Amino acid sequence: MRQRLPGISDADATGVAKDTLAGSTKLLGRSSNLLRILSAHTPYLARWFIGFVAAVRQPNVGAVSDVRLRNLATIKTSMTNECKYCATHTSIYGQAIGVSEAQLEMMKGDAWRDSPLFGEREKATIAWAEAVTRNTAKSDKALWDTMKRLFSDAEIVEITMASAMFNMINRLNDTFWTELETVEYPRRQGNAVTRVTVTDIESFASGFA
Repeated sequence: MRQRLPGISDADATGVAKDTLAGSTKLLGRSSNLLRILSAHTPYLARWFIGFVAAVRQPNVGAVSDVRLRNLATIKTSMTNECKYCATHTSIYGQAIGVSEAQLEMMKGDAWRDSPLFGEREKATIAWAEAVTRNTAKSDKALWDTMKRLFSDAEIVEITMASAMFNMINRLNDTFWTELETVEYPRRQGNAVTRVTVTDIESFASGFA
């Protein structure tokens, strides 16, 4: 399937779109094809979108929860929705922060539930992301009780936000038929794991004031 909407290239980007792509490369290691679509057609929304994604996904930029848990949530969300684009990006980023190939393979189905490769908090995170994605979290009291036992309220909010955010991103990519870049391109996400700070995100946001 051919991508339904055109994205903007680095060479053609000007103004807000150009600044947004540059900000994404700094905050997330690359500018995804989805961001190029958003920047081409709604650049002012794209600029806030990318700051939000970075704040939720990256380590050490304001979130209090373990970055690995938040990204296990994004991976399982994308796999549950069968969004190939997002599952590829989140899995590659997961590897950059220590998620193994074996763990990724188990997360494609239900093998993770009984696997010794995941700890109790990791299993709860994956289960919660799946429940949020299937919209069963609202009525699963047993799972909620597990989350309350294992996590602080702030951690629950951030893990839920990571899953909810990627449910939106999954829908965008599936609807637009976003073309997947070469494998090397999403691997650039690893370049931003240890380099991004709260100051970087605040500087990016204030640049549009």
